[in-house]
Amino acid sequence: SAGSSTPDRFPCERPGCGGQFTCVRHVSFVDCPGHDILMATMLNGAAVMDAAFLLIAGNEPCPQPQTSEHLAAVEIMQLQHLLILQNKVDIIKESQAREQYDQIKSFVQGTVADKAPVIPISAQLKYNVDLVCEYLCKKVPIPPRDFTSPARLIVIRSFDVNKPGSEVENLKGGVAGGSILR
Repeated sequence: SAGSSTPDRFPCERPGCGGQFTCVRHVSFVDCPGHDILMATMLNGAAVMDAAFLLIAGNEPCPQPQTSEHLAAVEIMQLQHLLILQNKVDIIKESQAREQYDQIKSFVQGTVADKAPVIPISAQLKYNVDLVCEYLCKKVPIPPRDFTSPARLIVIRSFDVNKPGSEVENLKGGVAGGSILR
C-alpha cells in the first residue's frame, strides 16, 4: 500500500531489493467513528462507498454498540462487499480470538455480513494487512465508469470557507465533499 501521491510505479524500499512495485488499485477510506453525534455524517459518507470494513476490537466483547450501528448502516446502504477485521489479535490469547470469532459469526448471522470473511489483524504490527489489500484488489470489483454521459456529482458535505461578516468582494466560496458517480 502507498499514499495517493505515490507514482504508479515505485522502487521497493528494502535494502538490496531493487524490485519495483506497481499500483493496481486506488482506494479511499472513510473513517466512521462510533460516536452517536457522527452517525448522520457516517451514513452520508456511506452513500458513496463500494465496500466496507467492519473493524472489531479483538480485546472487547462483540458486539459493541457502535458495531451494531455500523452493521445497521451497512444493511441500510445494501453494501455487498464487506470485510470483517478482527483487530488487536496481537494482545489477546488465541483462545480469546477464537471465542470472539464465534461471537462475530453469531452477531452477523442473517445479515448482509453473514458470508463476509473475518480476517484477524494487528493494525499496529501490520499483521495480515497484506490480506486486506489483496481482498480489496481481487474481491471488490471496480464499479463501471460512464465517461460519455454528463457528469454527476453526489455532494455529501459542504463547508463555507468565508469568515463571518466578510464583505461581498472578499467572499471566497466553499468546499464540497463527495464523489463523482458518473
